[in-house]
Amino acid sequence: MTHKFCTIAIVALVLFWPKASPAYDLARHVTEFRLQNGMRWLIVRRQQAPVFSGIVMVRAGGVDEREGKTGVAHMFEHMAFKGSGRIGTKDWARERGVLARIERLGSELTAVQRAKEPDAAKIAEVEKRMAAAKEEAARYQIKNEIWEILMRNGAKGINAYTSKDVTAYYASMPVSRLPLWAEVTAEMVFAPVFRDFYTERSVVAEERRTSIENSPGGALVERLLSASYEGGPYSWSTIGLEEDVLGLTIADAREFHRRNYVPSSMIGVIVGDVNVARTKVAVVRAFGRYPKRKRPPEPEAETAMVGGVKERFKFDAAPSVAIAYHKPTLPDPAEYTFDVILSLLCEGSSSRLKKRLVFDDRLAKDVYCSDGFPGSRLPNLFLIWVEPLKGRSVRKILKVVNEEIAKLRDAPVEESELARVRKMVTATIMFALDSNDKLAEELARFQTIFGDWRLLGDYPKMISRVTAGDVGRIANEYMTDSKRIVVERRRR
Repeated sequence: MTHKFCTIAIVALVLFWPKASPAYDLARHVTEFRLQNGMRWLIVRRQQAPVFSGIVMVRAGGVDEREGKTGVAHMFEHMAFKGSGRIGTKDWARERGVLARIERLGSELTAVQRAKEPDAAKIAEVEKRMAAAKEEAARYQIKNEIWEILMRNGAKGINAYTSKDVTAYYASMPVSRLPLWAEVTAEMVFAPVFRDFYTERSVVAEERRTSIENSPGGALVERLLSASYEGGPYSWSTIGLEEDVLGLTIADAREFHRRNYVPSSMIGVIVGDVNVARTKVAVVRAFGRYPKRKRPPEPEAETAMVGGVKERFKFDAAPSVAIAYHKPTLPDPAEYTFDVILSLLCEGSSSRLKKRLVFDDRLAKDVYCSDGFPGSRLPNLFLIWVEPLKGRSVRKILKVVNEEIAKLRDAPVEESELARVRKMVTATIMFALDSNDKLAEELARFQTIFGDWRLLGDYPKMISRVTAGDVGRIANEYMTDSKRIVVERRRR
């Protein structure tokens, strides 16, 4: 389960210079520039080991999908590592013709499989032709060549992820290999070839069965989303609905890429012991050759938010309960207050819900909170997730949660509690002298999702301005029964 703690949002400020302080001016250490095609880049020189971490983040996630094509953002992430016309092939001129045949066969097979009355003989016949085409294509392919190239050149932490908000591709390497990283990553995001698409589609469908349908946590998340939203991209999980995933075609993935993977929707960040001038040259050479294209329209903000809902479902697992409240996201200043509320309720053994549910009343194993669920580009949910101790009453847990929320609404928070939250935030920044990759990711995330990486440096100041009055006002406005959703998982 992913949860955003108030300090997670700012942990990657990473005050790694010896005389750093909470007033550290992040902006002085970031070199920002744009390519002619509109792609934005941030470079931070950190003079320690001769290594760097690089990330390319795309404003293309589950929120950019269309109904009936859910899961395509995550599916494309799988495709990016399959290579390009230059990487992953022994003979592109011959391979591309076979891949075109596989694309036609895949569309045909998908259509007959999804027909109202599937023709078993036809399915078998197309599958046979598909298998032959895949076997032929394999003769021209070099499996996992992107991984092999990067790892042979010292890369670590090679990976990617898809969320509701973004898709990101990242790695850390020796500084001398930065031009290579730029060339490979540029081809991954701008010039992918859809090798093994239908094999990966089955892999993703199985991943969904494992992580959603057969997972107690995943099942609860999916129930919570569907209960919270009447349609729209926040009503389904990032991995997509099974029927949609199994219906995706190469044409769907290519269209998603064409529409969303445009330079102006991408942010690149490099952090490490790099020469800024030479890094710019490498970035321009690798990423600047791709043309400028029109940025897609933003998805509409959720209007079909549902509140006042209480649901129960059965699953062969220990009971659990999730309580969620509809809320805004940045740049709405309420987000800073929600970060403080999150810390007051859930962060540390002295936080209100943990103290009561876990330590005092012994009702729960643990309590988790998030104030950015399931994403942050659209108005989202403040989530409280409680794992009861065996035999403990969910009804009693909900009573305690309701009492603590009521206290936030009705009783001003003591200054000592607010000071604890501010101290926690400051301490996290001061002592989490984190790695290049964390700083790169957070700079990219703030620019990609919220439109301004400088918000990252402003976060401690904004948290310090949250007052007891703000907490009470925001709790009264958003943490109400009409904006609340409760989903309880019971054992069968």
